[in-house]
Amino acid sequence: MNLIDSSVRLQGALLISSLLLTGCVSEQPASTVQSPPFVFRSLKLEQKNKQGVMDWSLNSPEARYELTRRLVRAREPVGVLYRNGKPSFTVRSDLALVVNDGEQILLEGDVRLQQLNGSKLLIQGDRLRWRPEQGRLLIEQRPRATEKDSRISASEAELLQQTNDLTLKGVVLLERWSKTSGPSNPDTTLRTGIAQWNLDSGLLSAVGPVLAQRRDREGTVLEQLQGRALQGNTQAGDLMIQAPVVMRMPRQKGVLQALDTTWNFRTQTVRTEKPFEAELGNTRIDGQSFQAELEKTTVVVNGDCRIQQPGESLNARTCRWNWGTEEVLAEGNVRLRRDDNEQMTRAGRLFGQVGDQGRITFTAPGGKVQSQLRVPSEQPAGPNPRRRRSAPVEF
Repeated sequence: MNLIDSSVRLQGALLISSLLLTGCVSEQPASTVQSPPFVFRSLKLEQKNKQGVMDWSLNSPEARYELTRRLVRAREPVGVLYRNGKPSFTVRSDLALVVNDGEQILLEGDVRLQQLNGSKLLIQGDRLRWRPEQGRLLIEQRPRATEKDSRISASEAELLQQTNDLTLKGVVLLERWSKTSGPSNPDTTLRTGIAQWNLDSGLLSAVGPVLAQRRDREGTVLEQLQGRALQGNTQAGDLMIQAPVVMRMPRQKGVLQALDTTWNFRTQTVRTEKPFEAELGNTRIDGQSFQAELEKTTVVVNGDCRIQQPGESLNARTCRWNWGTEEVLAEGNVRLRRDDNEQMTRAGRLFGQVGDQGRITFTAPGGKVQSQLRVPSEQPAGPNPRRRRSAPVEF
C-alpha cells in the first residue's frame, strides 16, 4: 500500500496549498544528506476495500513524513474503523507511527477503541499494533475492555475488525461491581485462561482453570466457584462452568460438588439441572438439581432432596437453606428417619436450624406430623429367654 495510491490518500502532501513544510535543506550534495521530514499541518489517511467501500480512516492535526524510511509520525491521531461500510469503532491515541506507507500502524500512549454500536464497549491499552490489510488490531500492553458495570482485562487482546471477535490471552480477569461498590472495589471476579469473545453476539468461551469469587466490602470471600472451562453469553449473563465444579462457602465451611453448572453474573444465581452433592460439617446433602440466589443467601434443592447426618436422615421433595440465617425448610412428602428406636416421622413440611458442626435440628412448630417408633420390649426371665421384636408405636 502506497501513500500516493488511490486507496490511501495523504491529503495535503499532494496539494501544495494545504502543505506546511518546515526544516531546512542543506547545501551539501544530496548524495550525502538525508532528506528532512515533511511536516503537515493536518493529515488524513483513508483506505477502501476492493469493492470501493470505506475500510478505515486516520486523521491527525500534525504529522511528519520521512520519505526515505516511508514512516509517518502523527500526533494525537483519531481514526474510524468501518464494517460493511458503516462506522463501527473510533480509535485514538497520543501518537501514531504509520510504517511502510500504511502496512502497519503503531498507536502508543492512551490508546482507546470506542465501540459505536451495541454495548458501547470501550477497549483501552498502552500500545496497539494495527495491520489494516488484515483487519487485525493487537493491544500488547495493559488491554482492558469496560462497560458500565464490568471490566475485562488480559495480558494481550486482539480484535478482528470484520467479525468483532476479541481474543484475550494470558490470565483473563472479569470484574463486576454493584452501584454501592463501584469500579474501584468490584464485588465479583472471574479468572480464566485464554478467552474468545464475540462483541456482537456476546458469545464467550474460555479455557480453565476457572475461578469465580464474590466478596463483601471488606474483601472477604463469600462464595467461590471453580471449574474446568466455561461457555456462555455475556449479553444474557449466563456462563456455564464445565464439570467438575466445586462451590465453596468459607464462612459456613460448606462445599458443593456438581456437574456442569450455570452462573448468571447479572442476577447472581448459580444453578444446575444435574445431580450434586454437598457437605456442611458432618451433614451431607444431595439432590437432582439446585438453584442458589447468592445475594439472598438461599439455595433450593429440587427433585428428591436428601439430608444425611449422624443418627438420622431426611427425604423431601424440595429443601430450602438460607445460609445467612442458617434456617432450613423441607417440603413435600417429608420423611425423617432416626436411628434411635427406628423412629420415622412424616409431615408435609419440617423446619430446621443449622447448629454446631453443620448439624440440622428439625421441628414442626404448629404443624401436623405422624411418627412411628419401636419401644424395646421387656426380656422374659429364665435361662433361655426368647427375644420378641417389639411392635411399632404410632402417634
